[in-house]
Amino acid sequence: MSTVAGPILHLFANYKWTGPADPAIRSVAALRELGLDATFAQAGFVHRGGEHRVAEELWNRAVPVITGLQLRKHFHVPSLLRDMRTLRAMLQRDRAALVHCHLPADHLLAALACRALPAPPVLVRSLYEPMAPGRGWRERYAFRRTAGVIAPTNGSRDGTIAAFHLPAERVLLQPPVTEPQDLQGPDRRAQWGLDSSHRLVGITARIQPHRRFDLLWDIARTVVDAMPNARFVLLGRGNEQDTRQLVLEPVARLSLQQHVVLPGYQKGADYAAALRSLDAFLFLVPGSDGTCRAVGDALAFGLPVVATSRGILPELLAPSRTGEIPGFACAEDRATLAAHLLRLLQDDGLRASCGAAALRRARLDMDPRRAARSLAAFYERLLADRGGRR
Repeated sequence: MSTVAGPILHLFANYKWTGPADPAIRSVAALRELGLDATFAQAGFVHRGGEHRVAEELWNRAVPVITGLQLRKHFHVPSLLRDMRTLRAMLQRDRAALVHCHLPADHLLAALACRALPAPPVLVRSLYEPMAPGRGWRERYAFRRTAGVIAPTNGSRDGTIAAFHLPAERVLLQPPVTEPQDLQGPDRRAQWGLDSSHRLVGITARIQPHRRFDLLWDIARTVVDAMPNARFVLLGRGNEQDTRQLVLEPVARLSLQQHVVLPGYQKGADYAAALRSLDAFLFLVPGSDGTCRAVGDALAFGLPVVATSRGILPELLAPSRTGEIPGFACAEDRATLAAHLLRLLQDDGLRASCGAAALRRARLDMDPRRAARSLAAFYERLLADRGGRR
């Protein structure tokens, strides 16, 4: 049981299911399991016709919310000033002990709202990119008023310490988390017309030009030429034009129609069933989530991962202290990536050992409850330090 006393408010300036939304909500849910009085501020601003997926997931996880803040993602002065006044009144009313920010917009908002309070709460910021934030005026203003930072990589941690002149003990290194998964549930092979003789490579990615679908299909063609029973499963969606230009047309041009499965975007139990169907996982380009949540999901299902060396991927797939390898982060070229996939697909022993290492990485290093305990202890240190300075 944590000794953190007083309400903790988490801010998240977006209504979309952007990359950091999942770890932010998981963090609050896990903190509440420890007995902390943690609440999530649900963004009130939604574009016309937009789907408030963050609100849906907060409801699914039974996380208590407060409303009344617009929490826009992008800089908008009238909205920011309204939110500043509203948040300041909320913090005074609820006597919040700590405000935990997850995105640049809510970080700036919290710093502004706390500025004139006689007894401001401790301000904490989570980062979700592999490198430190830039040093624009908004970042400098917010970080000067920030007591602690949670960084997902060594590069992010070291860069933040250097950029904003923070003491090392106030920047916590916390790898991304992923929920433990049931490996024995249903899969989708039969539904896709496949059986145990096929070797399935999955990739989770929104269909967008910058996600290197050109490289994906070149890799698929190389792998299929060497291993005709291989299949590539794309778990993602895009608009009609991108889907046609980036998926359907190149798949047809390379004669891959019989080797590509297109279930589309999956979530919840359907996504879990899809991942249980796979033998390996391929990841090329990080999207809006610099912590590459899809890779964490794959590791939690015991899937060996082949990835490029972009961003956080080399740290996620680094050998363990005992030398176990959950996958390979390698050069961003067709031949190298295809060769590593073929090694995994053709060598049952290697695939099994990497899969076991992936599962251990997820259940030990990426355990959300262990991360919550570490975060609660970090809160306690920051609050104790603040008390000692008064």
